Amino acid sequence: MQVNRYLADEAMDRIDHALGRPVNPHVESYRNYFAENINSGEATEMAASPCWHVGKRIGDLLVFHVTAHGRATLASHLLEIGDRSRLFTVSYHGHDMSPVVAKTHSEARYNAWLRWDTTDLPFGEFIRHTRVRLGGGGI
Repeated sequence: MQVNRYLADEAMDRIDHALGRPVNPHVESYRNYFAENINSGEATEMAASPCWHVGKRIGDLLVFHVTAHGRATLASHLLEIGDRSRLFTVSYHGHDMSPVVAKTHSEARYNAWLRWDTTDLPFGEFIRHTRVRLGGGGI
């Protein structure tokens, strides 16, 4: 699951972007690459960093992959800045919905209602029959 976020620290944002902005950087994600122009200062900086592994060259681009050290560094940064994004499980009438990314139980309930595929279910009715629990997967 991914989080909709932007990190002010450019180096951390680059790692976060390369991993697909996961809730937990330690968990394998659907992607792990970042392409940068081979002649750029960023490519030189990334190649010298223990957070990146230099992959293949495609034309004028170098493909980089985040290392275990990079994942750990991102996880530490997210804790340091207080990122509270977590995975929650929302159950409606006892049926678990797919995991929901949110910062609080209330936000998870609301996000699940927004994803609900029926438009005629009032929010008040939805919340009366839902249960929210922390689903793990956070840092």
